[in-house]
Formats: sequence, C-alpha cells, structure tokens
Amino acid sequence: MFNRASRAVYERISRNYPSVIRMYERYKTFNSDFHARHKLRSLIYLFRLINAQRAGRSLYGVRPPKSSNNRFRFPSGSASDSRADLLPQDRKSVSELAAMLDSYEVISFDVFDTLIFRPFSSPEDMFYLVGARLGYFNFKEIRILAEREARKKTAKPNFEVDIYDIYRELARRTGISLSDAEAEIAFEEELCYANPYMLELFNILISRNKRIVIVSDMYLPSSVIERILYKNGFRGYRGLYVSCEEGCNKSSGRLFKLVKRDFGDSIIHIGDSVGADIQGAKRAKIASYHDRQCNEIGNEKRPHDLISPFGSMYKGIVNNTLYNGLVTMSERESFAFTYAGPIAVGFCEWLNGFCLEHGLEKILFLSRDMSSVHRVYNRHYRVLENKYVITSRFSLQELIAADYPEEYFYHTVRARCDRGYTVKRTLSEMNVEFLMSRLQDYGLNERDVVSSDKLPEIKELFIDNKDKIAEHFSDNERAAMQYFKETVGDARRICIADLGWRGSIIAYLKFLLVDRWKICDEVRGTLIASTVNDSSVEFISDGTITPYVYSHIHNRDFLTPFDWNKEFIRIMTLEAVFTSGESSLLEYRSIKDGGYEFVFGAENRNAPIINEFSRGIERFADELERVRRKYRELYPISAADAFVSMHGVLENYEYIARIIGDVVDTPYALAGLGIKGVDYVPLGELLAERNMISAWPIEKK
Repeated sequence: MFNRASRAVYERISRNYPSVIRMYERYKTFNSDFHARHKLRSLIYLFRLINAQRAGRSLYGVRPPKSSNNRFRFPSGSASDSRADLLPQDRKSVSELAAMLDSYEVISFDVFDTLIFRPFSSPEDMFYLVGARLGYFNFKEIRILAEREARKKTAKPNFEVDIYDIYRELARRTGISLSDAEAEIAFEEELCYANPYMLELFNILISRNKRIVIVSDMYLPSSVIERILYKNGFRGYRGLYVSCEEGCNKSSGRLFKLVKRDFGDSIIHIGDSVGADIQGAKRAKIASYHDRQCNEIGNEKRPHDLISPFGSMYKGIVNNTLYNGLVTMSERESFAFTYAGPIAVGFCEWLNGFCLEHGLEKILFLSRDMSSVHRVYNRHYRVLENKYVITSRFSLQELIAADYPEEYFYHTVRARCDRGYTVKRTLSEMNVEFLMSRLQDYGLNERDVVSSDKLPEIKELFIDNKDKIAEHFSDNERAAMQYFKETVGDARRICIADLGWRGSIIAYLKFLLVDRWKICDEVRGTLIASTVNDSSVEFISDGTITPYVYSHIHNRDFLTPFDWNKEFIRIMTLEAVFTSGESSLLEYRSIKDGGYEFVFGAENRNAPIINEFSRGIERFADELERVRRKYRELYPISAADAFVSMHGVLENYEYIARIIGDVVDTPYALAGLGIKGVDYVPLGELLAERNMISAWPIEKK
C-alpha cells in the first residue's frame, strides 16, 4: 500500500508521464513476484523510464530489471514472433485440477482473465472501442487517468470506486456524461466470453455439489458481472463478492475474509494475479491456485510493434485460444491460426473495399491458393457475388500460346531446362507430342536433354509452330470459354483474387475474358502479396493488379527483393499454408453435347498437411469474428498488422522447415532451384540444399 506522500508522487507521475505509467504497470503485472521482493530495483526502473521520455528516447529501449523469472521483454523488431513454442506446456488438464480441488468444500474463482476472457492483450485496450463509439479523441488515456483520479479522491474505504465514480470524474474533466458509462458496460457484456477450460472445470465442480463463489477486484457492479457470467454459462455459484461494493479488495486479504465469514475455512481460491489472488489469499489464510494468465504467457511471443487496436484484439484472441489449456490444434494448425489467419481476414475485408471503390460486381477466387480465403469470405465477409474458379497457370498457358509465345515457352520449356528432362518427356508433359515430327528440322532428337545449349533450337520450334499449337488446343479453349461464361454470368466488371506473386494468371484471364472472349468489360486483379520482377512491376504500375500486403510501391519493408533465400521461403511458406488439398488442373476439355470437363493431375500428396493449415486459418476467422463482427469499423485491419506476425516468424528457418518441410512440390514448379531429375521434392530438402537449415529431416529434440 502507498503511504500518502508516495501516492501523491505517483499520481503526479501519472499525470505528467501517462505512457511511462502504462509501461511500468505492465512490468509489475508480468513480474509481480519479483516486484514484491525488489521494490527498490523496480523504482529505479520507473525513474529510468521517466528519464528516457524526458530525453525523447523510446521507452522500449529501457530494459527492466534482470531476474531469473523476468517475463517482460522488449525484443527488437519482430524477433519475438520467431519463437516456435506455440502450444501450452505446463497447465494441468481439467480432470487433474478437478481432482486436486476435491478435498475443498468451497472453490473461489476470480472473474476476469480466469473465468472470463476479454479479446484483448491488455484490458485497457477496450477503451479504444468505447472512445470510438463516443466519438471522443484520446479516450483511452483520459479514461485511465480518470480512474486513478477517482480513486485518489474517493471517500470510500480502500480507494474502491465503481464505474459511475469514474465517469463522474470523466464528466468533470470532459464533455462525456455520466450516462456514457452504459456504453462501456455494453461493450463489456458484448465482448467478454468464457474461458473454455474454466467453464469445463466449473461445470464439473457444480456436478460434484461443490459450493462455488466468485471474488473480483473490479469497478463493475455485481449486477453487470452477474449478467456476464450468466451469458457465458457460469451458473449455480453461491456468492459473488465485488471490491467496489464491499469496500475492500483481494490484495489486502479482506475480501477473502468476507468469504471465510460466510462459507468457513475449507476454501481454495483460483486466480491469475500473484499479488491479488495468491498473496491476498495467503493474507486471509486460505489456500490458492495460480492460474497463469494467457496473455502473460503469450504476449512475449507476439510482436511488440503490433500496437493498433486490431493488434491488441489479435494478440488477445491468439493468446486466449492457444494457452487456455484446452487447445486441440496440431502445430501446423496453430501456425496457420496464429500467422496466416490474420492475413486471410485482413485480405477479405480489404477486398470488399477495393471492389466497392472500383465498382466491381463479382469476385473470382482462383484455385487452389484461395480455397481457404474463399471459405472465410463467404462465412464472414460476403458482400459481393463470388465464385471459386477451377483453373491453373498450366491450363491457361495452353490458351495464350499463340498470342504470348514467349510467356508460354518461359513457364513450360525453360522451367525444365538443365534438370534432366528429355525433349520427348517435355513435349509429352505439355501435351504437344505432335511437334515430335518436326524435331529434325531444328537439329533436335527426342532423346536430347533440355539444356541451355539446346534451348535456342527448342524455342524456335515453338515460335514457328505457335499457330499449330493454338489449333491443337482450340478444343480446350472452347471448353474453358464455356466454363468461364457460366462462371462470370451477367457480371461485366470482375475482380480476380489470387495469392501471388507475379500475377501472371490474372493477366492471362484479363486477356481471355476481355480481349479474346468478350465475356466482360473490365478485369481487375488483387493479390495477397507480390514480389519484384519485371512482370509484377508492370502489372501493378498500370493498375492491372493491386496487392494487399506488400509490393514494390507499398509496405516495401516486407519485401526482400535482393535476398532470394528469404523470398524463396516466403513464397514456399505462404503457398503451402494457403493452398488447398485438391489436385492441380491440367486442362479444360470439351465433351459431347457441347459440355466440358476438367482434367486433373495426380492426387495431391500434400492434402492431409494442407487440411491442417486450412482448419487453422478458418478457426482464426471464426474466433475473431465472433467478438469483432459488430465492431469492424472500430477495429480495421491494416495490411501491415495482418502480415507483421508472419513476417517475423519467416526468419526462423528451422521452425518453418518443421512446419512445411514435409510438403512436396515438383521441380519445374520451383524454377531456378537446381533440381535434377526428381519428380517430387520435400520443401525441407530444398531448404537444406540452400543451407538454410543444417539438415533434413530435422532431428526431433
């Protein structure tokens, strides 16, 4: 407890240095044991923070006191996101904890961060929403200061205040009225949700006829807390003790003594705060159990520069989901949940704005990379009519061969160059075996290997016969045109959505849909992310394609155009995580009666792995939108916020190899990787060949 002089000093610091106080309070929260034992060292840290702010330096550069249990860190950049330990390791199972509690007659629970979650990494971040709803600038900081001032001025015992005391102080300081407290209460009731681990434990204890009480240090009145608990399934408890109504708190032990007065001594209290729940229970001479807060576990693994309102909600949801003790996700599913999920939902939300801005009528999500995104869009973000389109680069290249022979040649023949492919195998895989009869005219033999010295002759073969190639694929084109007519329907202005990188498929479809087939009048392409090459720069510059996350013209700090290793792992990771388990389309084919069919390649060997990624992405969208749907306009998702966590983790090559290393791909799909004569290669093996990891497979530790 503060004495009067120290409280006055602290209140003065709060008024003059609110950012310092927020940082210091976070430090105390995450290091409550250390702070209790070393208050002088904590005080030195406080004054170092003040000096840093006075000097105009970043507060994040001031290191907190070192301790063996210091969990409050400020890593540089996004290094914290490169940690691989996503899943909880030290929480008891529900049945184990229930068995441990069986010897007690009364079980007491804390409310917030124990029974009830808020979807934020810090509870004060909900004030962003309240301020936005009230239309009041800088509300979060003013709300925090008003609570401190209300506690300082109150005549109530132990500096306890309720929310109406706080809003009276706000009304005195601002144009906010006392009745605006109801807006904050409404957000609490709407956004709070059950900790599933504790809900399961609670119900087990109720079924065993245990007497349960709820104890909370809180400014919300008991009537509000009762509604929050009831809405989230916590029913059948025997008593509710709230500090603002009882005039005493848990930290002093006095609130627990009221529980002992009413329920006897056979009590154990469960809560997340070492100071309030554990030490307070000790002062009251009752047993306690520390349920470590999910944000305390997870925040050090999230990027500290993710400081937007959405960033707080993202971190809170990820932490509360992964570390509550009931998570059933695999490592791959949790990877997609944590790192790919924000990209998918951010893109879907941005896509609607892009289409409405440009007057587009329909969205075509391209297979296979947009499969999960398409499902997320229709489940949570559907505004425009849309279709999931069966297509592939290979199937479309056949259709543009006569008009763009260089493009066709580059992605088919040249991609197989110097990899042990014979001319015969190459022509067979490209479905142009009829060119075998012309080989001698170009000094070629079917047994020749497609190599750099043979490439000029092979290229001439294709250029000279481009019209015959087009005629050969004319049946495929008729089938494709019919399919796309049905898919586009009456829409004349189309948006095509793809993952990345050059945007070549979008360019092919724009040419076919607008110029050749006249199916629609305008096609605009969107990518989740781009890369830097002549094609992408051209497409983005002329408006054919607009990327969401980054390109050569925005969010360039996410680009790695001069480091192919980093670009390689970025592309491979995102493609592995976002693609579907479907087989690849080889061609469109006409059938009898004017219909069409799809010809697919071999069964996708990656399907079981990919399905894990899809579940993670879609689960994140479900968890986020469950609490965010009504407040999207208050919590927009910027491209930088959506990608920053993935950006940080991509440099942990060993971890990435463990996540995607078993995914296989064909060598010609990975142009420039120097694979010789191998049909399918694990991505982990490719990482090892590039010396990005020490060996593949990675030894289990």
